[in-house]
Amino acid sequence: MKKILLWILVILWMCLIFYFSNENSTESTNKSRGIINSTNIVEKYESTEEGKEELLETVDVYFRKFAHGLVYLVLSILVCFLVNEYKLDIKKILLIAFIVCFIYSCSDEIHQLYVPGRSGEIRDIIIDNIGSLIGLIIFYLVKVKKWRKQND
Repeated sequence: MKKILLWILVILWMCLIFYFSNENSTESTNKSRGIINSTNIVEKYESTEEGKEELLETVDVYFRKFAHGLVYLVLSILVCFLVNEYKLDIKKILLIAFIVCFIYSCSDEIHQLYVPGRSGEIRDIIIDNIGSLIGLIIFYLVKVKKWRKQND
């Protein structure tokens, strides 16, 4: 039952990534800027309309890149938990999870080549996989800590 639930979570998370990647540039920009504007960060630091727009563009770029890394961090942890259910050693779990995330990030960027106003970027693949690696490190540290606790 746990394996099935983890399979469902991994697939749903991949569908969420696909959904966000399938938004055209206008929808995607409106969504990210809406989140940024809800924080009022731009108004706190800029008073002129020109300055606000410039700051919003800068924050938007960083926000999107952070989101890229974050969704793949979560994906890598979910995949690790799933692969862990197959009772493999930690090196194989991490390797399989990294390969799955790498292939999915590449396919995601290829997919974006066909979405109006979007583009596939090598930089985004790198950011996605940095997020994945951070997720793998988190999983590894938690797994090692749990293993040590059981063996003490």
